[in-house]
Amino acid sequence: MNILITGASRGIGRELVNRFDNGINKIYAVARNVEGLEGMDNIIPVSLDLADIQSVREYFKNLDVKFDIVIANAAISLPHSPSFTPFEDFKKTFDVNFLSIHAMLEGVVSKMEKGKIVLISSLASLVGAPSSMPYSASKRALNSYAQSLRNLLAPDIKVINILPGFIKTDMTDKNDFYMPFLMDLKSGVDRIMYAIESNKKEYAFPKRFYYLIKLFNLLPLSIQDKLLQKVSK
Repeated sequence: MNILITGASRGIGRELVNRFDNGINKIYAVARNVEGLEGMDNIIPVSLDLADIQSVREYFKNLDVKFDIVIANAAISLPHSPSFTPFEDFKKTFDVNFLSIHAMLEGVVSKMEKGKIVLISSLASLVGAPSSMPYSASKRALNSYAQSLRNLLAPDIKVINILPGFIKTDMTDKNDFYMPFLMDLKSGVDRIMYAIESNKKEYAFPKRFYYLIKLFNLLPLSIQDKLLQKVSK
């Protein structure tokens, strides 16, 4: 199979590369820094900055490859802060976490006859946390996009939207706050692989954290707002 994985140099992306690297699959591993991916059998490193939308569009339009699985994993997150986010930082977060995906798929989908598109969203998309506004908003936009894309491409191409909670990676290592139900990398990617192999339309985990968020969203908005304002101070 031809497999495309973004954010492939570290964390979840790198572990996904390892899981799919069975000696048969050909993996296009996209990252800004492809050091460590070069020289590996069946791995094609693609050095690409996903914040550069035009370069993303051009690369994938000109790439003559029919992918069987596309995993849009790359994402960035700003440090949690109660301050209003500068526009440049907000735009870069949206470019990487959301717009780059459509820029990539613009050149990929037309060459796919069947296969899977996997979008890595986040449980953070289910709550508009004021201290991580760009990240939460970009991931919530991705959820809506996933639903639209799934029904646009059905039945030939399956679209799988995955919403993980906190997984121990270099991204979460930067957080200086308590992360409930923090999972180790192997366990987190086990769940992601399960969702891909089972063709889950939408898969959120860990379930305990997901259900707590769902309960929170059932509260009156006035109570939700008080709680969110309290934790963002």
